[in-house]
Amino acid sequence: MKLHKIIFYLSIFFLLFVPQLIYAQVEESPDSLELIEYDEDEIEESQEFDSVVVSAADKYWDFIRPRNFLFDTSFAPAHSFYNSWDTITINPYRRDLRNMEDTIKLILANYDDCSFHPPAIGDITSQFGFRRWGRRQKFHFGTDIRMEVGDPVYAAFEGVVRIAKRSADYGYVVVVRHNNGLETLYAHFSQLLAYPGQPVKGGNIIGLAGSTGRSTGPHLHFEVRFQGEKIDPAAIIHFPSGSLMNDTFQVDKGCFKHLYEVQSAKLKAKKTSTPKYIKARKGDTIQKIANRYGLSAKKISRLNGIKSKTKLKSGRRIRLR
Repeated sequence: MKLHKIIFYLSIFFLLFVPQLIYAQVEESPDSLELIEYDEDEIEESQEFDSVVVSAADKYWDFIRPRNFLFDTSFAPAHSFYNSWDTITINPYRRDLRNMEDTIKLILANYDDCSFHPPAIGDITSQFGFRRWGRRQKFHFGTDIRMEVGDPVYAAFEGVVRIAKRSADYGYVVVVRHNNGLETLYAHFSQLLAYPGQPVKGGNIIGLAGSTGRSTGPHLHFEVRFQGEKIDPAAIIHFPSGSLMNDTFQVDKGCFKHLYEVQSAKLKAKKTSTPKYIKARKGDTIQKIANRYGLSAKKISRLNGIKSKTKLKSGRRIRLR
């Protein structure tokens, strides 16, 4: 009888306690995977903008974009001005509007679907136009607003986010296409809080200010575009007061006259930076060559280390610039 009791109690022990010990060891194993199911309300709360943390290895929008989100491009705004929806290329349109014949009137604010909000609050540090970049002049196609890292940046008008990504030059950048036909670009974010296809209203936070990309300090680089071409933001927004210049805006070729200046500057820079050589003719001197090409004999002499009256051997290579 005693033996039977011992066997009975041992059987109970193995049935009740040994499986739990094995399960506990499996749970504690560092190589095991743990599947956690969350309540949907808990997920929604974790997706609030101020709690989003994104690692370099993760796509940020996986944290803020709704599950199974798909954007129907038929809902893309301003169909009358755009026939494509590109979430990768910042300017996929490749339009030259310098000689546009039409005049287009855009409604900027009508309190229905075109509400306005200034993109950021801060001092203007650089305006639209030429500015010195190192030793050369470079055209600045936007307005820079001084900000601190983490300051909120707002969508200027109602529309849909077309691009939200990291770019080599712009850093973390967002492009929004608006119901009124404009597109606005916001660059150098420290944190993106928007995803492609996301509908936004004027005043919605789309990111946090930073200094990513080609930037010398925390600020917002803000651009206004129409069909890919840049327009001076100050022609639309009065930045000191954070208000619109007018409830409507007229787009015509005059909005893009700065592109002629940009093209001229590029050609001038190319001429002055690229060395040019010619071959001397029989009986040539530096002075004769300078007269022929309308250049300074003194400069050509300095470039080649030759006196201006020295006769040159035919075929000698002479640098003009």
